[in-house]
Amino acid sequence: MPWWNDQDYAFCASLDRGGWAWQFLRREPAYRADYAEFIATWRQLESAYGAPPKRDFFRWKQDPRAWRPDVEIAGCDADVCPGENDQVLIECWMGAKWGLRKFPPDPSIPFPDDLAWREAPIQVEVMVGVDQAGSPLHEAELALIFDLALSLPAQLEAAKMQLVVARQRLALSGKLPPRNVREGAATWRRWLRLLDALEAGASLAEIGHALDITDPERQVEAAKTLRGGGYRRLLNLEP
Repeated sequence: MPWWNDQDYAFCASLDRGGWAWQFLRREPAYRADYAEFIATWRQLESAYGAPPKRDFFRWKQDPRAWRPDVEIAGCDADVCPGENDQVLIECWMGAKWGLRKFPPDPSIPFPDDLAWREAPIQVEVMVGVDQAGSPLHEAELALIFDLALSLPAQLEAAKMQLVVARQRLALSGKLPPRNVREGAATWRRWLRLLDALEAGASLAEIGHALDITDPERQVEAAKTLRGGGYRRLLNLEP
């Protein structure tokens, strides 16, 4: 679609959290590559053993092409289908890797009918000044230290108050990241256009001028981060 025409992105007004996540995921080159490999293999298997639900699943499972090493999805924090011999079926591999619950959708389809997401777990990490990679904390992150020898309920109540105050302070400064679809829609819509512009070969200067942004490099990185895995965070935001 013409990325420079904002009206072509009017569909964004009707997207929910899952819809936004899909719009970013379908633009991810790595997902497109995985899907192309997956669907080619899937069609080969269907040609050999039949299509579900009438496929010969016993013979299907004997074919090495039907499996991928489970090590490829290690650390994805997702439940996977039962496997065999340290392997999982290719459809389970796609789902676990990209956070999808049903058959992986074709990225060329803007609005899949059967889109379903795996639950994205919320993890609370202990951070003191820097993250696990040693980088300074993001301005929207807050590190709290708990004394495990003291009453935890009392400390949790005190921490709750600190978090509320810190969040209000960040909101007043205009630096609080979107907490729901309503707050994030305008930014995410611009980032979809930005990603489409990059794919169309537009320069950063052209993008900055057309989208009226003064820091295209930073916003490109933010959009790529959301496309490359950050889309799963959207599933945990408020509706």
